[in-house]
Amino acid sequence: MPFVDPATANNLTHDAIAAIKQRNGSGTWRERVSATAEHRSVLLHWAPGTAQAAHYHPDCEEVFVVHEGCAEFTFDGEQPVVAEPGAVLYAPRGSRHSLRVFGDQPLLMMCFLAPNLPDDEVPA
Repeated sequence: MPFVDPATANNLTHDAIAAIKQRNGSGTWRERVSATAEHRSVLLHWAPGTAQAAHYHPDCEEVFVVHEGCAEFTFDGEQPVVAEPGAVLYAPRGSRHSLRVFGDQPLLMMCFLAPNLPDDEVPA
């Protein structure tokens, strides 16, 4: 997930996923929920078939929380993992990972990275 300039993030003390979904609609979107120098969090809504190529973050760790839909994750070339609603996944610093939306429903997923560094996403 790309760097988030803290000035462009919502950084609200309270928000709700339902409200974020209503603001953004049913298409593919990415809402910058919060960002500081220490972290960034983004809520993603991706259409079926959307994929993110393998990459890694040499100085960041990433956590994914699936809220709706399914995604297939691959970490460090291991067997793919299908993540359904409620799944929590973790990519340590330097871990190569990729994902694609699996099935016929859109994916709604929260991603957290720490720290929030510019140019930290490296193609694998």
